[in-house]
Amino acid sequence: MEASALKEQLLLFRRDDTLPSDVENPYEVAMHMLRHIGSTDPVLRDELIYVTFATWIAHGVFSAAQLREILHIAIDDEHLFYRLGEQGTDSVFTRTFSVLLIPPILSVDRQSPFLNKTDMERVQERLITYFKEEKDIRGYVEDKGWAHAPAHGADAAEDLAQSSNIDRSGLRQLLAALAVIITEPSTVYIYDEDQRIAQAVVTILRRNMLELDDITSWIDSLQRSNSRGTQTLQETSQQAMNVRVFLQTLYFIIRTEEAEPFTFVRIEIIKVIDTARL
Repeated sequence: MEASALKEQLLLFRRDDTLPSDVENPYEVAMHMLRHIGSTDPVLRDELIYVTFATWIAHGVFSAAQLREILHIAIDDEHLFYRLGEQGTDSVFTRTFSVLLIPPILSVDRQSPFLNKTDMERVQERLITYFKEEKDIRGYVEDKGWAHAPAHGADAAEDLAQSSNIDRSGLRQLLAALAVIITEPSTVYIYDEDQRIAQAVVTILRRNMLELDDITSWIDSLQRSNSRGTQTLQETSQQAMNVRVFLQTLYFIIRTEEAEPFTFVRIEIIKVIDTARL
């Protein structure tokens, strides 16, 4: 199905308030949506394809086998890893909207498990690699809408962190992957990336599986990110700004949390800010 025909069909569903149960073959429509998930048309990509996926997944339109297949397609080389490493090209939309399919699918799995440990390990491995290799961190792209890789990736990390299949080692790996986007040196985040990343970190901390040393080491790693001194002065300044804003945002979110490890994290954040190393 061509993009224009898909857009017309999805607009028709929305205009007529078509119930998912009234769609003749929703899985076939889903396959068409996956083929056009990286469209540069923000209405088709964001308002229609993504919203339709999220709605249908939440309403139980797809079987467990179909959801599992959609998940594996979303994280394959033609979607999450599509031309991974490019900067400033339209390929980013395929990657960043593929990663957005992970949260609603994992949400269903938490309510009624259908993914096995191998599935979850695969999602974790692909997501962590994606964090490390995604180079296009643009937020809003004029005329084409949201790219927002750091925010979308953080949303996926937040849902993955809630899985019972993710152990302490897995949580540490997720934190390390999030550190990569927190310490971005090429620009200062201005599209609430800090909020989305902080929410993912809070979810990881709330599992209460990390040792205090894990947390201290991770916070220290945010400050040591330019230890080799290979960045320009501007890059160092931008990176320090991203780290500082993130830590302040994290502190604000957990300011009323009384349980550990949150009180410990607040103390560690204050230490960092007081030493004026950022």
